[in-house]
Amino acid sequence: MTTNEPISVLYVNDDPELLRLVSTRLERERDHLTIHRAESVEDGLSILRTDDVDCILSDYHMPDRNGLDFLRTVRAEDDEIPFILFTETGDESVASESISAGVTDYIIQETIGNQSTLLANKITTHVEHIRARRAAEYTNRQLRDIAETTEDVLWVFSADWSELRFASSAYEETFGHSIEELRADPQSFLAQVVEDDRDRVQRAMHRVSDGEPLQIEYRVNYSDDIRLWVESRCRPGFDENGDLDYVAGFTRDITEQKSHEKSLVLKNEQLEQFSSTVAHDLRNPLNIADGNIDLAREECDSQYLDIASEAVSEMAVLIDELLALAKEGETIDERSQVGFEELVQSGARNVVLDATRLDIQGSATLECDPSRLREALENLLRNATDHGGEGVRVTVGLLDDGDGFYVEDDGVGLPAGKGEVIFERGHTDSQHGSGFGLAIVDQIVDAHGWEIVATESSSGGARFEITGIDSLSIESE
Repeated sequence: MTTNEPISVLYVNDDPELLRLVSTRLERERDHLTIHRAESVEDGLSILRTDDVDCILSDYHMPDRNGLDFLRTVRAEDDEIPFILFTETGDESVASESISAGVTDYIIQETIGNQSTLLANKITTHVEHIRARRAAEYTNRQLRDIAETTEDVLWVFSADWSELRFASSAYEETFGHSIEELRADPQSFLAQVVEDDRDRVQRAMHRVSDGEPLQIEYRVNYSDDIRLWVESRCRPGFDENGDLDYVAGFTRDITEQKSHEKSLVLKNEQLEQFSSTVAHDLRNPLNIADGNIDLAREECDSQYLDIASEAVSEMAVLIDELLALAKEGETIDERSQVGFEELVQSGARNVVLDATRLDIQGSATLECDPSRLREALENLLRNATDHGGEGVRVTVGLLDDGDGFYVEDDGVGLPAGKGEVIFERGHTDSQHGSGFGLAIVDQIVDAHGWEIVATESSSGGARFEITGIDSLSIESE
């Protein structure tokens, strides 16, 4: 496929008439060809030194120095420029010497007939081949420069992992193993993988060779006393026929990330254990207090007992919320498909919100951690009953665009200008509130990868919208 970009050709022939005729015919044959004429090898060399020339077309039989001498002189300085020998003779010895000297093409000149089409095609093909190769080499240099700017190991192997096609220098810094050794034995990197992880890595390699992209974490022995955690992401590559041709990917050092994760898990376990212990120690005296209040009611009727009972109930809620908040930073458990209406009704039962004050609009299924999402719904419903006022009605429904759901009430609404701060831990406008309920909701929504915003309902109450739920499947009525 030609591009018709300008091509400058040097044509050398000691016959002025033939030089003019061939040059004219070539320029008429292809508009993008420009012919520089020279009647001797010396004139041709002079033009080469002063002008940009993309291709050389030369006669063989010339006085003083012939075309083969010209070829050898050119190749001593430039082994790439296309050189076409256009000669009247079909002498095999000349052809053999020309090939040995590095001729690009060898064309026998016909006595009768116009060969300009053949010559133009040959010239264009050889020049565009050189240009394409140079462009590819330049692109490769750019890609290599990019590869060397990152600490990640960039690599390309053949589809069966038997040939290393590319590896950035970061490989040596990550695996403690030279690229030369890897090139000689493309699977030698496996020797650096910790033995307990090696079989898993090999299975992953087979899966990629079968056409499956994947991500895997494993350990590498950088040296006798240094062990690293790395993550490899790879994908199969296919040729123009759709056949698997290579596997490409990158490997990065995640040792620091793993250490941080391990530290975080330990801290979360310690925090949860501490919270559970404290909650246990608090619940015992609360249970005693609650039981004694009930006993006291049997002996007398006093408003102070009601106040004390309310305080005990608030303390129980506060303990539950503190335990939930202790899970902050944990990832959600395994997701499963659950019914939206079922989750809402379950949360309402725990808040003691009866059907006369709860309206569920729409039916759908979604993929989530059921226990944690139920906890979030409970907190939103409890927030409505606690802050909405006596007799508040709550509506839970699906958003019109199918992106999520909402929980709204017809109560007093959100405090002015506090749509964002209400999700902060410890923030509350109630004398008896803990300020943790909505913070827990925000944490659970974020752990699912969703978003929550607080706004005003159509009746002036509070409205919470949870969006970004890709797995939400609305059921038709």
